[in-house]
Amino acid sequence: MEIDKDTYVPMRDGVCLAVDLYRPSELTTHAAVVLVTPYQKDAAFQMPLGSDGRPIQLPLPPMPAGLNPMLMSVQPLVDAGFVVAVADARGTGFSEGVYDYYNLRGGPFDGHDLVEWVADQPWCTGHVGIMGASAAAISCYITALTKPPHLEAMAANMHPGDFYFDQWRVGGVFRFDNRIGWSVGMHQRTAPIDPGDRDAPSYERKRAVYEARFMHYGERVASSKNAANLDWLTDMYEHDLYDDYWKERSFIRRANEITIPTLHGGVWYDHFIRGTLTSHEAIDVPKRLLVAPGSLMTRTDLGDGGLGKLHVAWFDHFLRGADNGVLDEPPVRLYLMGKEDYIDEPAWPVPAVDTPFFLAAGPTGSASSLNDGALVPSVGEDDEPDAITHDPSAPNRTPADVADQRPFEAGCLTYTSEPLDADLEVIGTPRLVLYASSDAPDVDWCVRLCDVAPDGRSKLLNTGALKGSHVESHETPVALHAGKVYRFEVEVWPIANLFKVGHRIRIDVSTSDFPFFEANPCASRNHVFHGATRPSLLVLPVVDRRG
Repeated sequence: MEIDKDTYVPMRDGVCLAVDLYRPSELTTHAAVVLVTPYQKDAAFQMPLGSDGRPIQLPLPPMPAGLNPMLMSVQPLVDAGFVVAVADARGTGFSEGVYDYYNLRGGPFDGHDLVEWVADQPWCTGHVGIMGASAAAISCYITALTKPPHLEAMAANMHPGDFYFDQWRVGGVFRFDNRIGWSVGMHQRTAPIDPGDRDAPSYERKRAVYEARFMHYGERVASSKNAANLDWLTDMYEHDLYDDYWKERSFIRRANEITIPTLHGGVWYDHFIRGTLTSHEAIDVPKRLLVAPGSLMTRTDLGDGGLGKLHVAWFDHFLRGADNGVLDEPPVRLYLMGKEDYIDEPAWPVPAVDTPFFLAAGPTGSASSLNDGALVPSVGEDDEPDAITHDPSAPNRTPADVADQRPFEAGCLTYTSEPLDADLEVIGTPRLVLYASSDAPDVDWCVRLCDVAPDGRSKLLNTGALKGSHVESHETPVALHAGKVYRFEVEVWPIANLFKVGHRIRIDVSTSDFPFFEANPCASRNHVFHGATRPSLLVLPVVDRRG
């Protein structure tokens, strides 16, 4: 494999993107794949820090120090005879221009223009695809919506369908740690970057980018602004309601405009899993889906589930016309936690039956929580409501270990089932219905769905949240009336889990989960009701394979 470094490709407004071409040693004629990333195309992998200054704890296999992760996805395609064009997004890395949030304002046609530039190269067959993970997957969707004439397929791995609900404000509650940490972390990608070796390709262009960014610092300071441009972070934080600002940026609201074959990849518990799955469900094109274990990985010997090979087969079929049966294979492959293996399915959503588990009084003897409540299969008589308070100065802290939520549960209401007498397979989007009251004008309901092992460990499956004042609308919220009982419906993000015999199902209910979510500034005393009159319940999508 050869790498042609830092070719500067002009966009329609004159701004040039720095592009690396990964190619076979001998150029003849090739189909091509484009990737646009704001994470510096030359960057080595670094594990980010959380808001407490500690490394984020993820049970993932270590990545070798200094490895450029770009090579992991690019090499198989080049080995298969494709050329891959990897670009620094506008205003990042060595590319010219000024970065805004995924360049939704400043460069929405950058992907379009890069696809068409690649298609026009003498070595290109004119058949071009686009791929990428996370921010680069967002670039895939932005580009696909602009409909470049030569773009024929995409592979988008982990991305939001709607930035408000999937990334910034889950149920209206701000994703404090992730959004601030990610946004501030973008500064190093948009800052002046050492142009490197004077004899390297395009050194003077890279040096000019450095100088332009430094001059931009000066212009901002002279106009009484912070030198680092994170204006878009403030802008997005201030839009706390689901208004036109967010609707105009939503992919899911434009799903009918996606017209190219799409391979979706996702990761359970990734902060984009909801968007990946809602997008896959919404588009009506030839499509496939693969969801890997990712942040809740319990085994490393299962690899990527075949995603790398699927990328090659996907583009081989749609860009080169290979009759490889890529659309004849099962359309959906999911990692089923609990079983710890991949399963193949005919579609997403997987057919399932919504099965209620009603909240009830305990004790169950299984939890050291505020109430040790129960989950039962049928609704019983009215019980005394469970009380939980919220102190903004002392919020319930997000647990560090996804494999054991018990430190978090000490400050929660918990509702736990009896040990299961048969395996229970749950695939889909659970939801929690809470009949509850507050003495404050607002309260945040922060929930965690867990699989409790016989030894008492409470393993996180996924989270959910709802800002109480958004109970009727995320567009026009209203203050809660003190003491009034409301029906709050909290979406728990999607899971695929096999609850094994002897395990328990548990839902944790808190009024804070900090720093995962921003703490609500309103102090409150709250009550959760259960029983026949106000039947609070957890609804799980249960898969029955007996028939």
